[in-house]
Amino acid sequence: MTIIKCNGLEKQYKGEPGFALSGLNLTVEEKTIFGFLGPNGAGKTTTIKILTGMMKPTGGEATVAGEQVRLNSVSLRRKIGYLGQEPRMYGWMKGLELLVFVGKVFGFSEAESKKRANEMLLMAGLSEAANKKISAYSGGMLQRLGIAQALMGKPEVLFLDEPTSSLDPIGRKEVLEFIQILKKDMTIFMSTHILSDVERICDTVAIIDQGKLVVQDKMLELRKRYAAKQLELIFETPKAFLSFLEEAKGMNWDTASNAELRKVTIQSADIDRVRHECLGLISVHHFSIDKFEMKDASLEDVFVKLIG
Repeated sequence: MTIIKCNGLEKQYKGEPGFALSGLNLTVEEKTIFGFLGPNGAGKTTTIKILTGMMKPTGGEATVAGEQVRLNSVSLRRKIGYLGQEPRMYGWMKGLELLVFVGKVFGFSEAESKKRANEMLLMAGLSEAANKKISAYSGGMLQRLGIAQALMGKPEVLFLDEPTSSLDPIGRKEVLEFIQILKKDMTIFMSTHILSDVERICDTVAIIDQGKLVVQDKMLELRKRYAAKQLELIFETPKAFLSFLEEAKGMNWDTASNAELRKVTIQSADIDRVRHECLGLISVHHFSIDKFEMKDASLEDVFVKLIG
């Protein structure tokens, strides 16, 4: 069932000649993690601000959780949660104290707010830090607390704008694992430029560029449609690496190389043929290699092919 639908969304900022969004069409199915991708300035944050009722579109329309998207719509905000790029919380408050406060803003009683807050802290892995001042939280803890705060109103759709962009690898891992837990109860609309995060947890991906939709599809289908399988070789020495590249010029291969890593990547729709030819070349010239591996195309390969 579709829970988010955009029809021809447009946004032109005052004083700007072009459009930040230009006829954007999107559909998002419920209880999925939806990855919203694009280069910087593509229109990702603008889209989220419109879908959460924080910004009025210049044209087009959208619905979220059965609600027509309108500026500052109270009925819409009752059904959604939102975490921006840089969560701002009172550092002097404790984690539990903050969530109880948010619960009261939503109209819950003291007892209900405390019960809900403790449930969210447990889900976010923050129960032990419930009575610690927020100023003492790590980056990953702050992001998980921010998501817990966005969940206090029991939303049907959770919007996350770059939720892991400022985190170290451990913090990112913690936040992504938390997001995965949430899918069984709600839809997550996640805007990001970190392709590996999307590849790890998202069911469906949309890529936009210059305010327009480039493609939307399930992760596996994107790989099949837009990126061929790859052969990756890493050579023992710079000499072997350079010699192989010289010989490869005579082959009909789609080749990329990294001199620093002594790595060659070859893409082909007929990867078995290329593998056979490549092994023959290595055998004849006795190139010394550290690695010879067949790999599936990554989301990065798809992104680069579509966006450049």
